[in-house]
Amino acid sequence: MPIKTLSQGTLNWINIDHLDTEVLTYLKTQYGFHTLDLEDLQNEQQTPKLDAYHNYLFIILQFPHWQGETNTIVAQELAIFAGDNYLVTIQRNKSKELKNFFYRCLNNRKVKSDWMSGNSGYLLYRLIEELFENTRPILNNIGKQISVVESAIFSGEQDTGIIKRLGGHRRNILLFRRIIEPQRYLVSTLSHTRKPFLDEHMSLYFDNVHDSLSNMWAIVETYKETVDGLHVTVESLINRRINKLITVLTAFSVSLLPLNLLAGIYGMNIALPFQNRPNVIWIIFVALTSLIILLIYALKRHKWL
Repeated sequence: MPIKTLSQGTLNWINIDHLDTEVLTYLKTQYGFHTLDLEDLQNEQQTPKLDAYHNYLFIILQFPHWQGETNTIVAQELAIFAGDNYLVTIQRNKSKELKNFFYRCLNNRKVKSDWMSGNSGYLLYRLIEELFENTRPILNNIGKQISVVESAIFSGEQDTGIIKRLGGHRRNILLFRRIIEPQRYLVSTLSHTRKPFLDEHMSLYFDNVHDSLSNMWAIVETYKETVDGLHVTVESLINRRINKLITVLTAFSVSLLPLNLLAGIYGMNIALPFQNRPNVIWIIFVALTSLIILLIYALKRHKWL
């Protein structure tokens, strides 16, 4: 059975890293959790929620997780049952972070004493706090990558590769925002929930978690505005470069029109002036070439080219 139990005094932390029929039966018979909650455990892609019952809380929590293979952020989901003297954590997908927290408590007496010295409400606070604090390196990494892209843009690197990198950062920022936003409301609700294991004293702790989430939200908003601004900047620089190229090509095309006109006229199969005097034709060509040079000079002097 994929159930691990950690005890300190009367407090029990039950960690379940895999959900199957045997586990559902255990939760039903051992704790008498509501059937609807057990059904929610089996449904995929649950939204964060907090259900308060007479003797326990049912929480579905999500936190950002960095997926190194695809360089994207995904939502890691955790279901929690909190009651008097127990905390049950259930992972839909095995979470390396939660596993590390659990075994840190298991193997380190000082950590175990610190985390489990109070009631289940305090353990719930420590768990939620650690899970979200563990996401700060993800946020810091995004900030560093945005700074690298910003430096590349203003050092002259403006191409489709930069736009693609900015698009990847924008996607990760939006995913981070999408995950964090419901958790702010959930933690705020949790700080105002009253149970024997969640008294007014615990409100200060959950308010601290809410402040931390609000701080991360503000940072993500700043990153979003920065990426949006950089995207507009890159597009403007690329458009300016394209417009300049089109201007140059247009100027050369217009400059060659007199020569094209002359070649068209003297290419006709009719009698033309000076057709028996080749030297005059060369004089006309030189005159038109001089005119073209003067035209280009005038365009550059007026900064039109």
